[in-house]
Amino acid sequence: MKVIKLLLTIVLFSYYSQFALASDGNELCQEGDSSCTFVLLSELNQSDGSTTSKISSVNKSRANSPLSPFSTFKVTNSLIALDLGVIKNTKQKLTFDKASYPVQAWWPPVWKLPNYDLTTAFKYSMVAIYRQLAKEIGEKNMLTYLKKMHYGNENISSGLDNFWLNGSIKISAIEQVQLLQKIYHNKFAFNEQAIEALKEVMLVKSTENYKFYAKTGAGKVNDSTMLGWYVGFVENAAGVHYFAFNFNRDSYAQMKAVRVKIAENHLKQAGII
Repeated sequence: MKVIKLLLTIVLFSYYSQFALASDGNELCQEGDSSCTFVLLSELNQSDGSTTSKISSVNKSRANSPLSPFSTFKVTNSLIALDLGVIKNTKQKLTFDKASYPVQAWWPPVWKLPNYDLTTAFKYSMVAIYRQLAKEIGEKNMLTYLKKMHYGNENISSGLDNFWLNGSIKISAIEQVQLLQKIYHNKFAFNEQAIEALKEVMLVKSTENYKFYAKTGAGKVNDSTMLGWYVGFVENAAGVHYFAFNFNRDSYAQMKAVRVKIAENHLKQAGII
């Protein structure tokens, strides 16, 4: 009986410890929790002017699991559109075909603004505009760029305007950080103005100590849970740090409430922000 009571005490303590951790805003993706992963690739400045790279991950198996990118694909979609000249600059007016993508009652207010440019479409993750952009980019160009960038499994067979929305294309958290690093250093030889415009719209926060660039992503997956993403990079005195966080929660509200905070907690724990 004493053993049972002891076991119950340990279980309850563990439960309430995790609850307290979440409720006080310090929640992290924990090793052994298959519902989440956090990957960090740090490019550190050395005294001789060179850099060294260090990568770490929580739940390595999940970190290598290909998943739907959802709106994190807007990073790549924006860059391709900018490089091709489909979008000339971050302030160009962007529209979408309302016959193909009629306004839905469930759309949030930020998806019903009278005007959009790349800055607002990216910030508010306006799906209809990005579906339109994919059509304007075209299937041939889209495939050429995705193969050039080795984007995930490079599969757009489920539809040019929705392959990233729980469709055919999949990418892992490890691949996300590696892609961000290559984009940052323009390893794919994009127009430099396109890279600068992308950084402009990705900038979330700028302080005396760091600049924080990121993109969210979310959507319902096949088990009816909500998959959430937060990917990006941080520039600070030590170097550049690329990160990718993904996790599943039962609902969009549960996911959205903690998505950014958990990723930031990992970056704080690593001394990056």
